[in-house]
Amino acid sequence: MAPQQKQWTVLSLINWTKQFFEKKEIDSPRLQAEVILAHVLGWERIRLYTRFDYVVPTEKLDEFKRFILERSEHKPTQYILGRCEFFSLEFRVTQAVLIPRPETEHLVEALIDRAREIVDARILDLGTGSGCIAVSAAKSLPTAEFWAVDLSEEALTVAGENARRHGVDGRIHFVRGDLFEPVAGHTFDFIASNPPYVSESEWDDLPPEVRDFEPRGALAGGADGLDAYRLIVRQAEEFLLPGGRLLLELPAGKAADVRGIAAETSSLSVEATIRDYREVERVLVFAVPAQGPAGP
Repeated sequence: MAPQQKQWTVLSLINWTKQFFEKKEIDSPRLQAEVILAHVLGWERIRLYTRFDYVVPTEKLDEFKRFILERSEHKPTQYILGRCEFFSLEFRVTQAVLIPRPETEHLVEALIDRAREIVDARILDLGTGSGCIAVSAAKSLPTAEFWAVDLSEEALTVAGENARRHGVDGRIHFVRGDLFEPVAGHTFDFIASNPPYVSESEWDDLPPEVRDFEPRGALAGGADGLDAYRLIVRQAEEFLLPGGRLLLELPAGKAADVRGIAAETSSLSVEATIRDYREVERVLVFAVPAQGPAGP
């Protein structure tokens, strides 16, 4: 750890931690140092730049040292601090839930854009995790009603806390179970999901922050990473109202495969393909024919 000295200022602490993280091969080492220090001090990160000469109190320094030791073992900063920003909202996260990614915001935006057109929309969030999709959408859709499903009781606890934090818990039903099983008999205007999509061959090459800390069940998608997509696409029409839509986040490079799954196993049609900021096909929006799913 840091050498002993009488005083550690904000700047000296950031500089030392940046070098420490570089040796530990931590990505964005200065940014990580600043985020952790700002959290410990209870400041916005920008304030660090106006208080470089501020001497960090001993009790705060001890807390900071504990956090950077955890980060040096590649534990994600979001888990260390217990929070993550998503869709301009702060979410509580634990190792029971996947850390929300910026890419998933494209899914939320697509859902909100379409659900605004429907009064009292019924929306199903499959594999809710932290609740980031359902909670973020509920903030923008004040008349919509949500069902948020997850197999993990611990994840549902976190999601419920996030719903209460943002005042939307009265419109989200959190239910435990595997995919559609706990909502049998219900139908929805929209189904949204960010399914597990890491293939077996990709697992060992994941960054340690992901492989060693995030919940495997929220990541591992079978031999080719698409097991959950097959299950969701095959069953979705049974749970969608006529004219309903299924929105799926995609792994990079797998859009054509998911389109193929839909073409082979359902009557869903592709309404839209949404690209992320890197021009990766990130979200597929499927539509149910207006007359409803085909009969047997």
